[in-house]
Amino acid sequence: MRVAGMRVPVSALVVLGCVACAAPARPSHWYDAPPPAALPEQLRWQWSLAAPPQSTAADVFVLDGFTTAASTVEDLHRARRRAVCYLPLAAVAHDRPDAARFPAEMTDPAGRVRWDAPEAELRTRITPILTDRLRLCRDKGFDAAALDQLAGAPRSVVDDLVTQAHRMSLPVGLLDAVHVDADLTVPTSPDRPPG
Repeated sequence: MRVAGMRVPVSALVVLGCVACAAPARPSHWYDAPPPAALPEQLRWQWSLAAPPQSTAADVFVLDGFTTAASTVEDLHRARRRAVCYLPLAAVAHDRPDAARFPAEMTDPAGRVRWDAPEAELRTRITPILTDRLRLCRDKGFDAAALDQLAGAPRSVVDDLVTQAHRMSLPVGLLDAVHVDADLTVPTSPDRPPG
């Protein structure tokens, strides 16, 4: 058989056809037609940490990773919008489901991770908890993660978190830290909790 002026055995075409058919299914929030192309600075962003997002108000929504339901993320995807998971990583709030996992000696009286704790302890005892927070974002279907309250964290902890996010296919924006592998520049907002 000839394809574009080349002789190709029929068996090769059958194999290629089968490989194409065996491609994994696309995630449910992918679209047949991509959203209109836009430069990042042309996207409309909205922080909606407390109130439900209004899908017509912006292109990209920054939402609380703990309180936002997966169904809200799905609704935004159906409206061809993006959802970014906001995580204040140093916050050890008592109303968060993982609050009891943080060792008392590694948190301060204000309910924040003590980034001045020994680096090895932070990596072995705190990083796994924070990685589970990233997993929460991934499992809810968020498109990316905006990580906050990392100022003062050891470089190795930030490296670990960015690496874990990338393994989960979550692009990362860092709000108060700098990292060479950060993917997003998330605009600040008056709705962002004080750091």
